[in-house]
Amino acid sequence: MICHFTTVVADWSRFSAGRLEEALINRLRVYYSKGKKVIFNNLHPVDAGHWAGQVWGRHMKSYKELVEEARQAVEEVTVDQARELQLRARGAVEIIDIRSREQMSLGTIKGATLIPAEELEAAARHLYPDKGKPIILYCAAGNRSLFTALALKELGYMSVKSLAGGMRAWTDAGYEIDNRTLFTREQLLHYSRQMLLPEVGIEGQTLISKARILVVGAGGLGSPAVLYLAASGVGTIGIVDFDQVDASNLNRQVIHAFDSVGKPKTDSAREGIARINPDVEVLTFPDRLTWANALPIVRDFDIVIDGSDNFQTKYLLNDAAFFEGKPYVFGAAVRTEGQASVFYPKGGGPCLRCMLPQPPQQELVPT
Repeated sequence: MICHFTTVVADWSRFSAGRLEEALINRLRVYYSKGKKVIFNNLHPVDAGHWAGQVWGRHMKSYKELVEEARQAVEEVTVDQARELQLRARGAVEIIDIRSREQMSLGTIKGATLIPAEELEAAARHLYPDKGKPIILYCAAGNRSLFTALALKELGYMSVKSLAGGMRAWTDAGYEIDNRTLFTREQLLHYSRQMLLPEVGIEGQTLISKARILVVGAGGLGSPAVLYLAASGVGTIGIVDFDQVDASNLNRQVIHAFDSVGKPKTDSAREGIARINPDVEVLTFPDRLTWANALPIVRDFDIVIDGSDNFQTKYLLNDAAFFEGKPYVFGAAVRTEGQASVFYPKGGGPCLRCMLPQPPQQELVPT
């Protein structure tokens, strides 16, 4: 990031050397807190590189030290105090959420104004021309809001405070959250990290929660697939496997445990899912997959994941997915090698038989 500090201090001649240095260091502190690389440019009439090396070298501090300095300069309020002010002031105090849009989508303090930190710093004088208005800023954990409050104080705002502990403390205290989704507070916390991804967000997580995915085989391939699907919040998972858990399975079939030995793999997998995410609906099919049951089972799901260990089942799944118009996720592993692919003819792609029209002869297949 190129910082033209002559735009921060518009008329440097009005400042003494000490005042100029103090103003620049305060801005450095704010930029440094955001993890941005600062490059001095056009700092006339001082030689920027020489000056920056000397001044920044003298004032280089750890992030923890910067937080403590900001805490000394900015007044903090507890969540109880903020809640009391919110109820008592009735609009006289402006509570501002400065987190990212993705973080805001997970829930906000009810009644808060939503302005990410960068936007607030850039447009504060237009958004809040009254620099005496009481303002409480909050972020995720209470640090970022300290630095933003410090920046606003530099801009002349006289009554800006930071919420200690941020949104995390507000949530822990059990105060009301404005949640524009159908997820519970516990679910928002569970899925919060993946919902921060722009590719997921609230909309994506909602689609995941409505998805119905069938996994055939609860062994070495199916086990980790089922665990990750459950942890990510897939609404319904179907599991097909006719086998029982054996002690020799446990080194690689990670959904099963020692106390599952002898149990049907479908029952053991259901218990494993419940440990990871009790909100997932689990449908079990403890039968061998055949032409008699493949089509009706596949029909009720959105996606088919193949975790089987034989070509007869793989081709059967491919054909059932083809006739039912479902995406077929193919997986296979032998020793230290593996293959994976997605076949979806309805979406314009090929099927497994387009690549390999017939299964290989059984005696030629490694085990």
